[in-house]
Amino acid sequence: MSPRVLLPVVLLVMASAAGAGVIARDAYKRQTSPPVEQVVDAASGAPTSLAPSEQPGDSKVLLTTDVSKHPDGARVVELLQKHFDSINARNFQGWTTTVTAQRRALTPGESAWRKPYETTRDGTILVHRLEAVGAQRLKAMITFTSTQDPVWGPADLRVGCVRWRVVYPLQVEDGALRVDVGTEGQSSQFEPC
Repeated sequence: MSPRVLLPVVLLVMASAAGAGVIARDAYKRQTSPPVEQVVDAASGAPTSLAPSEQPGDSKVLLTTDVSKHPDGARVVELLQKHFDSINARNFQGWTTTVTAQRRALTPGESAWRKPYETTRDGTILVHRLEAVGAQRLKAMITFTSTQDPVWGPADLRVGCVRWRVVYPLQVEDGALRVDVGTEGQSSQFEPC
């Protein structure tokens, strides 16, 4: 082939490849990104200065922009929404579908599970960060607010409204992501609202 014919052919092939790459990138983003209304700016975060009558805030699970770009972001928000909705509705059966068998085994039964949650309401839920801990495990750094009868607040803070900073270990079990037990969840921090 002469250089006159070769140059346009090479340019056409390069332009086609670049166009296909852009289309593939956009398609991939659409498949893995959660709905945009669930994404908040990490700097502003979810609202924390609500009036006492508005606590604990909306129960919709939100993600920071960084988490929304994580390949597991959509799966995590779906799991945590179901998890917190089950707690807020006192739905033990729903809750059991969001946790691992090991975590269920540590729960002495439905009535024992219901007792501490009978006045609990969780809201202002924000997933700040996700970290992979192997192929089947993640750590989710979350903040949320809970309101409850003060007797069910943390032992060190018997108040009716608590802001939590927690790490939830998430494990793939039977093909689905679930909240697990582990040392990651033992470093919870909390303060009064």
